[in-house]
Amino acid sequence: MTSHNIAVVGCGGVSGMHFTGYAAHPDRVRVVAACDPVAERRDWARDTYGVSETFDSIEELLEHGGFTAAVVCTPSTVRESALKALAAAGIHIFVEKPMADTYAEAVRAVEVCADAGVLLAVNQNFRYHYAFGIAAGLVRDGAIGAVRSIAHQDLTFRQDKGWRIQSPRHALSVMGVHWFDGFRQLIGSDADQISCRTFSAPAINCVGETDASVSIDFGAVPVSYVQSFSSRYSHTETIVVGESGTLRFDYGQLTRIDADKRETVFTNPHSGPGKPESTFLGLAALLDAIENGDEPANSGQDNLKTISLLDGAYRSATERQPVRLTGGLLP
Repeated sequence: MTSHNIAVVGCGGVSGMHFTGYAAHPDRVRVVAACDPVAERRDWARDTYGVSETFDSIEELLEHGGFTAAVVCTPSTVRESALKALAAAGIHIFVEKPMADTYAEAVRAVEVCADAGVLLAVNQNFRYHYAFGIAAGLVRDGAIGAVRSIAHQDLTFRQDKGWRIQSPRHALSVMGVHWFDGFRQLIGSDADQISCRTFSAPAINCVGETDASVSIDFGAVPVSYVQSFSSRYSHTETIVVGESGTLRFDYGQLTRIDADKRETVFTNPHSGPGKPESTFLGLAALLDAIENGDEPANSGQDNLKTISLLDGAYRSATERQPVRLTGGLLP
């Protein structure tokens, strides 16, 4: 098994999940450097995770070198400049989601990496951390017949802090990007229309939306999705209705109900404390692709269809009308 030296760009809160996940696989990946403009975050990476080389800028990090791939954990507002610098230096990239704030930015990121000849993959870790992976496997195996509809709710009371609460795009950007990607994995076909309404609850301190109601058409398969960061009742659940059965699941458990109403229960090993491992699995897909000379399943090119749903939802909410997609992509 080949071991890869990597660097982490941005040592904010989300990077801890990456550091922890990678530390469990020293035979596969070694974090040899990190950068962050805040000294205390560099100290934290060094003291907590043993990152020996830390820098205050991506320029200094690249000058030091010694790695072939980088994990980008910066705020999405400055992510594009980081991707450009890394790609220009010939570094393969694993980027946090959302890959970009808008579809146009995401297209530029994919094109920049393609032009530079480097691979770009996205940390859609809910493909493992949530029970989407188990559900998608059952759907592929015909366990519930053809999918006819999906209903999803993610209700919580969530007060973020830092740069996120200053972003004009909030709840859908934070959580919706996970769910949009998951719906795509379950259905296996392209969305052709999305409609969205949003509002911002005064109980939550943020600039962007706290709540959204979304409808998506994947051809003949409708998806209904409700997101709330202001709900006093907490509940997250996905229901997939098929021709011969139904799936009901959340993070840790999935129940398949067959045509005779018999229930089969599956446990997700990557829920809860398994979240760092789910992040490693995303990086591992990139490392495998580097070695094999192919595209990872979580490539930036694939993720354009997820970002199309995210950006399309915001466009629909602003324009107050449905937004059409072609081949799963915004025009």
